[in-house]
Amino acid sequence: MVSIVDIAKECGVTPSTVSRALNGKDGVSEALRDKIIKTSVDLGYESNEKARWLATKESRQIGLILPDITSPYYAAIAKGVCDYLRPLGYSVLLCNSSRDRHEEKENIKMLQRQRVDGVVVISVTAKEEDLFPLLNSGIKVVAADVEIGPAFSSVVNDNYQGALMLFRHMIKCGSRNIGCILGEAQSQTTVDRLNALKRVLEENSIEFNKDNVVYTDATFENGYKKAKMLISKKIDSLFAINDTVALGVIKYCQDHGINIPHDLKVAGYDDLEIGSMIEVPLTTVHQRKVLLGRKAAELLLQEIKSHSEPLKIVLAPKLTVRSSCGENFL
Repeated sequence: MVSIVDIAKECGVTPSTVSRALNGKDGVSEALRDKIIKTSVDLGYESNEKARWLATKESRQIGLILPDITSPYYAAIAKGVCDYLRPLGYSVLLCNSSRDRHEEKENIKMLQRQRVDGVVVISVTAKEEDLFPLLNSGIKVVAADVEIGPAFSSVVNDNYQGALMLFRHMIKCGSRNIGCILGEAQSQTTVDRLNALKRVLEENSIEFNKDNVVYTDATFENGYKKAKMLISKKIDSLFAINDTVALGVIKYCQDHGINIPHDLKVAGYDDLEIGSMIEVPLTTVHQRKVLLGRKAAELLLQEIKSHSEPLKIVLAPKLTVRSSCGENFL
């Protein structure tokens, strides 16, 4: 393993001079500092990442901010990011924001300090201005799953079209009084899917009932809790913002003797693998999760290398029809 002693011998200086140069301390001329940094990189001195960054302006590190590392959906996106970057020699620094904007800002500060080359952000809380510190530090940012603002490139699934397909299918299956457990009210994902519901109801001359809509942080636990509230309103169908929430609804129905789909039709979104394994397989919308992560990482590296203008990539979802909306009885 290369040490600072080896670098010192190569440069004809003392080890203490090498240490001062690599750590940005005073007492070393710029010419000598550049020589020491270049030599450390050439010799493969890997224990000082700062030296490599100073020499190449590349850390070969990418930050990835997730809202919830326990979510299978976000885990699949993260897999796509890592699968793309690993063969290219990049490491990924994973940050969990816990759906908390303050925690997300702390993640951003940490990634700045680490001098990452770029960041893929998956966020349900971030505002555009929250990410400006990264841009101002010369760190490229790509938003995945949800757009954050025009200053940043994004890779998203078409939530509006996916929800249109699903709600039209639910109407075809006999749904007339649809309850919804959505995510955060301000989330673009929530807005797009709710707008799709309103359009489909209007197409079928069904009045939209805002009392049939609740907003949550989109967890299994909230699916379970909110199911009771909506079922008490005599809904005939329930749409969950994601499959995890839908599984919470299904668990509530199992615990309280509510038969799916006879008593209640249920639909989810994301197409998690477990949805195909339950007693009444879940009708849902397939999102291209791993591909989304790969595309976000690919776009980020393009921006790092070419400094291109922000770009938006939209992936098309598809309807996954199973049994939870009563399809077997049509």
